[in-house]
Amino acid sequence: MELQQANSFTFEQLTDAYNETRIDYLVPMPMNVARLMEYCRVYDVSLEHSCIAVEDEIMLGLGMLGIRHQRGWITRLGVLPAGRRKGTGSALMEGLIDAAHRESLQAMWLEVIKGNEPAHNLFRKYGFEETRELIVARRAPKAEFNKAIFDQIRRITTLNHEDAIILLSHRQERPNWLNETESLQNVRNLSALLVELKNGGRGWVTYHAGLLQLTRLIVEVTVGDPTEVTEAILTVLHQRHKRQDSIAENLCEDEKWLGFQKAGYFDSFRRIEMTRPL
Repeated sequence: MELQQANSFTFEQLTDAYNETRIDYLVPMPMNVARLMEYCRVYDVSLEHSCIAVEDEIMLGLGMLGIRHQRGWITRLGVLPAGRRKGTGSALMEGLIDAAHRESLQAMWLEVIKGNEPAHNLFRKYGFEETRELIVARRAPKAEFNKAIFDQIRRITTLNHEDAIILLSHRQERPNWLNETESLQNVRNLSALLVELKNGGRGWVTYHAGLLQLTRLIVEVTVGDPTEVTEAILTVLHQRHKRQDSIAENLCEDEKWLGFQKAGYFDSFRRIEMTRPL
């Protein structure tokens, strides 16, 4: 087995290999070429520093490394069926950590799906420690809304992509790599809504509106009860986008999460964020 740089392979090869690693994965996450290219662009994934494990010209596994501000992010780590029980996962982890050392990075991040014990144990083996549990939530389209909420709204302001980025850069809570402002700056055509309540509560949501789905949802409450204001913001959002399915990634289990639930979101699965100093 040897490790090769991921930029030695085409995106078609990387996509095929990635999908093979997820054949029996806990949460199906199929990828196509366009989505993988977008993923690498949005999350600053460096294919030069990402690894492919190869034996006799057969790809056994892959692991990708995002790089930002002296920090690294391990993502899309997976082993193909042909590479299992051969130490492929360990080889990839060592290759990614070595790449981080060569770039003088100071820390590494990753997320593992809760319940994926083999991967979780592998990351612990290499010195990663749990920092927090994060929720991936979904909401199906529905026609009914809590109409009483609209009586509480004083003002709604619609903002564009540039305004959305300004809002995101002033967040109080620490975002996860997926939700960092650097990631969302790389997303095209974000939208935002500022919502003010008659009782003085205020907050905003940034999001990307696709034809069938709302994604990249970030809610911030600046004044007022976090649950009440979050529910109001999301109710306004979904009243404007009645037909789209919605996904909100890497939420913390806090008072805002209660607002998400009141607005119709449910817990799809959870990730465990882990970090390691270098």
